[in-house]
Amino acid sequence: MEKIDLAVKTVLRYLTIFLFIVLGLLLFSNVMLRVVNDFARFLTAHNLETIAKIVTTLIPLTSFHWLDEIVELSVSSLVFYGAAVLWVYKGHFSVGDWISERLPGIISRKVYKCFVDGICIAFLFIFFWYALQLCLNTSELSTVFQIPKWVMYSSMLISSLIMLLYSIAGLIKSLMSKDAVGDKSSKSL
Repeated sequence: MEKIDLAVKTVLRYLTIFLFIVLGLLLFSNVMLRVVNDFARFLTAHNLETIAKIVTTLIPLTSFHWLDEIVELSVSSLVFYGAAVLWVYKGHFSVGDWISERLPGIISRKVYKCFVDGICIAFLFIFFWYALQLCLNTSELSTVFQIPKWVMYSSMLISSLIMLLYSIAGLIKSLMSKDAVGDKSSKSL
């Protein structure tokens, strides 16, 4: 089980890093094309058409008509897989566990923890169910690359399944533990 856990964590971490790099490169190339285009216009406006033609010949100013699709796929995947990474490492945002510290006794703390975990599991199950329905019921294709839209939506399905499984495992671990709060290890990336 630990090998699977380590593999999931490693894949999610490298996938989110890769998606972030892809977005950075796309942003950089888009900005550089705009800078070159503005520079060529500047040269043309100042009667330096020959230099402007040399610049545009060396750096072709073609638009990235496919950019929107790659950005949409990368951003959605980065958001959902990034959320799964945070969930797996228990590094997601929370307002703090100030209630369980005020509850008397181990049993009441455990019941509270199970209640909170149950709410999370219910939400993640609903999220997984609707992501599954979205993936199964869509028949659209992307405009440029003709990628099926379910591929773009699959990041929601996969990440919600990962978060759901880790939440169920955390609940089981919490129920089997002797302390009231459960396992708080794996807090850092």
